[in-house]
Amino acid sequence: MIFYYNRYFSQQVNTRLTSVYAKRLQYACCRKTRILLTLICLRYILNIMNVSLGFSQLKDPILAANEAIGQATVGLKNAPANLAFIFTSIEFAHPLVLRTANNLLREIPILGCSSLGLITNQGVFKHGFAVMLLSLNQQTFFNVAAVKDINKTNPVLSGKELGDKLLFGFKNVPRSLSIILSDKLITEGTHLINGLQESLGKSFPLLGASASDNFQNHKTYQYLNKEILSESCSGILFGGKFNFGFSIKHGWKALGKMRSVTSSESNIIKEIDELPAVKLYEEYFLKNRLDLTKELRRISTYYPLGIYLPGEKEYLLRNIISINDDGSLVTQGDVPPGSKIRLMISTEDSRLAAAVAACEEAKNNLRGQKIKFLIIFDSASRFSILGGQNDDTELRVIKDIFGKDIPIIGIYTNGEQAPLESINYLGRTYFHNQSINILAIGEQ
Repeated sequence: MIFYYNRYFSQQVNTRLTSVYAKRLQYACCRKTRILLTLICLRYILNIMNVSLGFSQLKDPILAANEAIGQATVGLKNAPANLAFIFTSIEFAHPLVLRTANNLLREIPILGCSSLGLITNQGVFKHGFAVMLLSLNQQTFFNVAAVKDINKTNPVLSGKELGDKLLFGFKNVPRSLSIILSDKLITEGTHLINGLQESLGKSFPLLGASASDNFQNHKTYQYLNKEILSESCSGILFGGKFNFGFSIKHGWKALGKMRSVTSSESNIIKEIDELPAVKLYEEYFLKNRLDLTKELRRISTYYPLGIYLPGEKEYLLRNIISINDDGSLVTQGDVPPGSKIRLMISTEDSRLAAAVAACEEAKNNLRGQKIKFLIIFDSASRFSILGGQNDDTELRVIKDIFGKDIPIIGIYTNGEQAPLESINYLGRTYFHNQSINILAIGEQ
């Protein structure tokens, strides 16, 4: 079902007329002028997007949901909410919490997921319940959907199924943007994206994130309306009048000479330069496989692999998840045979410069339009490098560029999805690691 809300503004019109056009109406001396000004006012109201945030750190999940949703509802100032984004820490991922949210929000569509950390205007938090409510204008359309049990099915077919579900009802409606939220335990996220783009279009702007936990191989959770899902992917497709700008950057630089992946299958690199893949790390760090395994999380975070993409300015990063007994490397995202790769390295300055560049590019892509809100998908590995603390360095940069009062909601992710080309979206959407993905939504 495509969501398109016809609103009745009989009570709200009088309130907003007072603040916008009251003086003009007061002195209008002919009936025709009053009617014309009323129609202009109605058009103005119908084209407004209203946004409001709520956040709670209460330990009781039900009370936290009530507090956060109460704050966001008040912030809308009587405008009807049409859509909710909900992000929570992992302990809030309980069916009763989502049912509570659903009832409080009068069963409007909900999209969200769990994360090891939340990003809001108030700061960065490892515990909490964050909600963003949107009151969309009548020229904006959207649809939400999900596919389940992806690891038990063909991921390409699952992606195509999700795309087909999102497209339902969009006949003759121009499509603008899709956002997806997937489980971190989906092993073939790249193929899922490929299937989605078979339905939505190879160059269609598709952004997203994989839900995260505290670097354990546990379940993560996706939220769709009343349901809490795992091993799933949920998404939203926007259409009609919907303006946005985005950018994704990481700040890692190439280290050492270029290598060639001579044997790989999906996300398993078997050989690099015809040697067991682990040799690349053994030779650089002068450690054997056992010692590398003990320090793998740190080494992979600070020294990921970078895939060279002809024609692109940035390398595509890949974290190493594990090392197999045969010396093959299991990566977070696929690495095709024949890929040219290098070890990568970064500094605090280069990572922060990447965040600045992503913000500026996303802002510039809106070409001066007023920005209504931001959604941030920031890598959990970047969070880990900061010590896993409530460090808001990147958040301060974001607020400096977009303004301290811009509504912000976001999560730390276990993988990010976005095209590398952010201006005209030419090219495919990639599965990224260790990147920061900025999505800015403009006035509609």
